[in-house]
Amino acid sequence: MNALDIIQTWPLGRVPTTYLYFTTFPPSILLASSSVFIFLLTGFHSDQLDYLHADSHAQHTLQTKRHRGKESRTFEAMAPPSPSYTKVTHSATYDGINPTQPGLSSAGKVVLITGASGGIGRATASSFAASGPRALILLGRRADALAETANIVRARHAEVLIQTHEAELCDATSVRNAMNKVAAEFGGIDTVIHCAGVLAPVVPLLEVDPATFLDGYKTTVVGSLVTAQAVVLANKKVSPDEDKPVTLVNLTTAGIIFPPFAGMGAYVSSKMAAVKILQSFAVENPQVRLHNVHPGFLQTAMSAKLSESIKLPFAFDDISLPADFLVWIVSLDAEFLKNKIVFASWDIDELKARKEEIVGGPPGTGELWLGYQGFPRFVGGQPLPGAQ
Repeated sequence: MNALDIIQTWPLGRVPTTYLYFTTFPPSILLASSSVFIFLLTGFHSDQLDYLHADSHAQHTLQTKRHRGKESRTFEAMAPPSPSYTKVTHSATYDGINPTQPGLSSAGKVVLITGASGGIGRATASSFAASGPRALILLGRRADALAETANIVRARHAEVLIQTHEAELCDATSVRNAMNKVAAEFGGIDTVIHCAGVLAPVVPLLEVDPATFLDGYKTTVVGSLVTAQAVVLANKKVSPDEDKPVTLVNLTTAGIIFPPFAGMGAYVSSKMAAVKILQSFAVENPQVRLHNVHPGFLQTAMSAKLSESIKLPFAFDDISLPADFLVWIVSLDAEFLKNKIVFASWDIDELKARKEEIVGGPPGTGELWLGYQGFPRFVGGQPLPGAQ
């Protein structure tokens, strides 16, 4: 087995510089720094470096040193550029998505966050609190963790009204009861940030237990549907004669648009199913403004669990990036991105500058949507603009 059989270039994230160590003897272990990869190699000689140079996406430098009479080589592989829709990308919050600016104000809005017990849900709660909502509603499975989130947010934003509601997303009754109570008290719910999620077993699909395979789908897919149903039904209870607008943001993964990654089949397929379910829901309920957002690669309990099975070649983003980006995505400024899939790392100024390209015109045009590459080329026998 040679290097090309083992080393894969994964087109996602900002990979830190990786150092690979070689000797004139065939090493059995090749260790990449920054906790990115550990590859077990057999029969990999230093004269096989040309295989690595065949990857035109990476930049390489090679240094030769002698120590105690033995020659050693340090091979530095620079990560390939991260693919992005925008030229400028971000790994932490920046001025354009600062939630305290007037244009991102949530004044008068009732904002509900699922999965608010920790991780990105907790960080997002702090960001929305900074935008000054009428009420901030925290929904999650664990009452103690929700209380901790509420205390953290109140310590910085004592002026914000915060409520916590314990509910299991797969239990439609508990979710509906919570949202009905909120809607009845405040006259409806304006924004739902759906952060709740679960990591499906990270194992090859050949080893998946069919009896438990759908467990992850229950939270990711059914839970997403339950959330969407609950907010629309709650709003209908308090406003039966009108369809109150609601903005629903679903956190997804970039894995749904990138090549398959071994071990991630269950997780990624459940995320894809959730996106398609919510897209259909938004079509059936036009008062729902839907956004799908890839938050980035974050240091959370879920990523820690993932790293037990897979060493993903990603540099961590600061959790402030998606937390503040989610405040921006629900603003009027970002309404043109509804029904699209976007990355929190993409620069908002560039996104706004490309609004016409993104929105498009006839069906099958526009960008940042899930479709079939090369289709359609014709509508009613007439070629689409740019198609031949």
